[in-house]
Formats: sequence, C-alpha cells, structure tokens
Amino acid sequence: MTKIKNKVTHFLRKGLSDPLYSASFLMGNIAPQFFRERYVEKSKKFGLKDKYFILSFDCDTEKDIEVVEDVHRRLSQYNITPSYAVPGELLKLGSSTYRGLKNDGAEFINHGYLSHTSYIEKDRSYISSLFYDKLTNIEVKDDIYNGHYNFIDILGESPRGFRTPHFGTYKKNKQLNYLYSVLNDLKYSFSSSTTPVSGMWNGPIIKTPSGILEIPVSGCYDYPSRILDSWGFRFSPTRKLNENDYVQQFKKMIDFFENPSVTGVFNIYADPSQVYDWEPFFECMSMTNNLKNTSFDNLITSI
Repeated sequence: MTKIKNKVTHFLRKGLSDPLYSASFLMGNIAPQFFRERYVEKSKKFGLKDKYFILSFDCDTEKDIEVVEDVHRRLSQYNITPSYAVPGELLKLGSSTYRGLKNDGAEFINHGYLSHTSYIEKDRSYISSLFYDKLTNIEVKDDIYNGHYNFIDILGESPRGFRTPHFGTYKKNKQLNYLYSVLNDLKYSFSSSTTPVSGMWNGPIIKTPSGILEIPVSGCYDYPSRILDSWGFRFSPTRKLNENDYVQQFKKMIDFFENPSVTGVFNIYADPSQVYDWEPFFECMSMTNNLKNTSFDNLITSI
C-alpha cells in the first residue's frame, strides 16, 4: 500500500508541476491517430517534402567511450552515420575516440560540459544528476558555454547544435526560451532537446522565436508522447514496456513513414552502452533504408 501511495503522490506532483505537459502526454496515449495526422499536417506546413531518419547517441558515461567505436562501425553497414551528444568532461576523456568518429564523418553537438550520469557496471544501472531545471539561469548558461569552448578545444570547430541533459526535465516555455536565447547568442542553428510532446503539437521541426530550429525526438506509433529510446524500453526501473515493445513500435513507425502521403523526421536517440549488445536494435536500424539517413545539420541546410 505504501508503494502505491508513493507512486500516486509522485504522479500528482509531476502533473501539478506542469499540467499542460502531463495532459498532453495522456492525450497522446488516448488519441494517437489524431496526433499522427496532426504531425503530418505540421510537417507539410513547414515545407518538408521527404522522409528523414536521424540517429543520435547520448554518450553520457565512460562505458560509452568503451563501446562507441564498435557501435559506429556496425551502423556503417546500414549507411547510417550517427550524431553524437557528449558532455564536455567525457568528450575530453575520450578525445581520441571521438576525434576518430568525427574524422569518419560523424556530427557532434554540444551536450553541456559537466558529466550528468553515472554508470554502475555491476548491475548495469544508471544514476542521473545535473538537471538543468534545478539550476539557475547563470548555471545553465555556464554549462552550455563551458561545453561550447571545450568542444572547440577537442574537435577544432564550433558546434552548430545543442541537446540538454535528461529529456523532459527542462521543458517549460520559460526554460526553453532561455535556452534558445543562449544558443542564439552562440550562433547555433538548431537544438534537439525536447520530447515527442513537442512534435505531437508542432511537428518535426519547430522554428522558435529566437530563430533556433528545434527538432524534437520521436515518439512511438501507438504512444506518440512516449520517447522511443533504449533507456525507456531496456533500463528504466519504472518501465511499463519492454525490448519486444521497442521493436514492435519501431517497425510500426517505419510502416507509418512508408505511407506515400507522410513526410517528416524520424528522430531516434539511444546510448551506445545500452545497445552495443542488443541485436534487435541493429535489426531495427537495418529497416531505415527507405528513409533519407541524415544529420541534424544536413537536414536544416537542405530545407
């Protein structure tokens, strides 16, 4: 009874902290067809005439440095070159590995400077830290700027895009407007920091008031508000769906995009440490050959 009470209290607090987001999440589960149709409508209104696939990786732990080269190599068999979001501290730690991926054509985006996830090898669990919604505006700006200059030091060029740590925690309009103003000051072109709820309402690419283009991560076919990712389906201790559900939802999304009337961006992310030993993930990636595999930067420069 205590566990149930704690869960109810948690969801009530979460809902009250951002009722619009919570209501949207619920609506996505109730009326997925409505939001799929809305997504296509918004995609065409933006001017997209094709179907794109973007695979990005959040490399938030030292384990990712260990396995990322093998994951990158395996994906090349499917003509997929992922984009990488790496916190500055880990970009520095794995500099030779990540420089090698960049030299192989991979796109990198700023993911802040401070490390924000710990990996527990013993039971393959993850502990998250450094949530932007718990920081002051100055602290958020400092982390973005420190990541920016570290990126230049390690990779030899300025980043053009950004991703916040921990999807769905820094999502209120006031927070995102501040984020985009900082990115605009740094002359960035895009961000991919928002959850599928943004895409449900606004489509695959959102032009923000500051001019930054926001590219939300994609949701599931049956649950448009739920991120289709390795964490939620394999490692989250509160997950309701499993690995088989991931494969099923991925296949349904591929079928959705194969409809001639559909345009949009299938924007998927994962962590290398969560998929390097997961064969069904690579099987899913092999299904994307009918979509235009691209990077964030190539996408926005082509539209």
